[in-house]
Amino acid sequence: MIKRQFDGKDYSTSAEDLCYHRRVRQAEAHCKQLELIGDRVRLHLETDLIPAPGQLVLAGLAATADPYLRLPFFPSALSQAGFAVDVAASHPALRFLAPGSTVDLIGPVGVHVGDFPPRSRLLLIADSDPAILLPFASQAIVNGGAATLLLARPYPLDALDPEIEIRVGDLPSLVAEFAAADRILIHTGPALHQPLRQKLAEARAFVPPDYAYAFVERSLPCGLGACGACAVKTGRGWKWACLDGPFFSLAELDSWP
Repeated sequence: MIKRQFDGKDYSTSAEDLCYHRRVRQAEAHCKQLELIGDRVRLHLETDLIPAPGQLVLAGLAATADPYLRLPFFPSALSQAGFAVDVAASHPALRFLAPGSTVDLIGPVGVHVGDFPPRSRLLLIADSDPAILLPFASQAIVNGGAATLLLARPYPLDALDPEIEIRVGDLPSLVAEFAAADRILIHTGPALHQPLRQKLAEARAFVPPDYAYAFVERSLPCGLGACGACAVKTGRGWKWACLDGPFFSLAELDSWP
C-alpha cells in the first residue's frame, strides 16, 4: 500500500490499483529524424511503445543509476511505427538525441481521453503550444470528423495538419463561437480555465462533465503514482496526473479555487 498525505488527510493506493491504472512497460525507441519546424524541433521516434491521445511516455536520455530521472515526452503525432514529439530548441533532450540515438522509454503514462464517436467535431484550445493536442485532431479527422484549433498567438503552420481549421485571437471570446463542438481539449495556463468554462456555460444550455478536458501540467518524476509529486486537487478530491490525468474534466478543476 502506497500512502500520501495532503491537507492533513491520508490517501492510499494499493499495488492492485496501480496495476489496474498503470499497465506500463519499458521499451526502446530509435531516433529516426530531427526536423526543424519554425522555432521548434520535431523528434521522430520509432518504437512499439505508442501512447494513445492524452497519454505520454517518460524518456531516459542519459546513463544514470536512477530510473526516475526521466523527461516526459508528449506526442504531437502518432503512427503505427512510433510517434513524434515537438520540443523547443532549448529542450534538454536535444543534448542527447541525434538520428540513430536510442532512447529508453517507460509508459504509457496517463489516461487515454480519445475514442470519440465517428464524425466528431473537436475543438482544441491552446494559449501557446498546441502540440500535445494534435493527436486528438488526427484521430477525429481519420474517423471522418473535424477539428478546429483556437490559438492565442500564431504557430508554425507547417507543424499542423492542413485539415485543421485555425483561428487566432482572444480565447474566451472565440470559444463561444465554437461551443457546438462535440468535445473540447484545452492546453492553457490555469488562469484561463474559469473564463473558458464561463463562456461555454453562457453559450450552451447544458455542459456535461465530460464535455471539456484541460491539460494540467505537473512534475512527473515516477509516472507510477508512487511519489505524489503530480497531485491535482479536483472537485472529487486529490487525483494524480500520472494515474488519472494529465487531462482532467474542466468542470472538476474549476470546482476548486
